[in-house]
Amino acid sequence: MIPFLYAIAAGLVMACAAVVEKLGLQQTQPYAALFIRSGAVVCALGISAVPFGRYADWSGFSAKAVLFLALGGLLAGLIAHFLYWQSLKATSPDYAVPIMLGTTQAVVVLLSVGLLRARVSSGQLLGVMLVILGIALIQLMKPR
Repeated sequence: MIPFLYAIAAGLVMACAAVVEKLGLQQTQPYAALFIRSGAVVCALGISAVPFGRYADWSGFSAKAVLFLALGGLLAGLIAHFLYWQSLKATSPDYAVPIMLGTTQAVVVLLSVGLLRARVSSGQLLGVMLVILGIALIQLMKPR
């Protein structure tokens, strides 16, 4: 139950972020906005290190883990966020966010099967098909 609640909480925060970011992107270009966002994250991490630094266990890191985490940060925090903000700048969050998240969900399942050898249930496969159908419907029904 706890992982589910974390996922719901993350979704709520991401939804709020999408609306706030749309407001910020009205007068800012996406690439320039990434510098502001990244700077804010670095500052927040630096400040949070004082009260929460004792919770960070640095002993489990390997070079491979650092490489994968850095790659994930570049993919999600830089490239994907830039592309997402390009979409968000051109349209509304109610269009851009469901397509981005739906695509993410479908591809995560497929990559998990291919790279992580995850077992996927028939319910998950049905979910992926419904997500793809949902993306198609969002595109087809988009107000002109």
